[in-house]
Amino acid sequence: MKRDSKGNTSKAGRHSRIYHWFYDTPAWQSLNAGARATYLMLLRRYVGPGTNNGAIPLSVREIADELQVGKSTAAEFLAQLQERGFITVTIRGTFTHKNRRATEWRLTEYPCDVTGEMQTKTFTRWTPGSNFTVRPGVPTVPVAGPDGTCGRTMDRQKAAYGT
Repeated sequence: MKRDSKGNTSKAGRHSRIYHWFYDTPAWQSLNAGARATYLMLLRRYVGPGTNNGAIPLSVREIADELQVGKSTAAEFLAQLQERGFITVTIRGTFTHKNRRATEWRLTEYPCDVTGEMQTKTFTRWTPGSNFTVRPGVPTVPVAGPDGTCGRTMDRQKAAYGT
């Protein structure tokens, strides 16, 4: 890499920016730490204008592994980001014996490179109590909760048949 007279490199490395106006939106302030980390994971995979927005692959399993949380918790992080208007699904992922495909996402902060749609910045219009993209009461992933006296987490379907 070339260096100038002060020893600084002339080309900046890849980086992601969160602007103050973005950080100060009520939608961003309402996110928990896991949802913010998930957004940063998506932002890190965004290459730049005119490249891959709308085709950013990220699966619940990858989020769960990187953030060291369960898959249902990782799915909740994605649901929070969708609900507040930060991201939208462009291609729903599948996981079968023959086909493994992560869901592809679009960051609403930037124009969509797949469809050519302009940035919507839906999150700027979010207010507590509003819901933009996820239907209320419809979980994206079955949610497991504590069951029994021991406080273990169990799948609700399995709970009907005992542990």
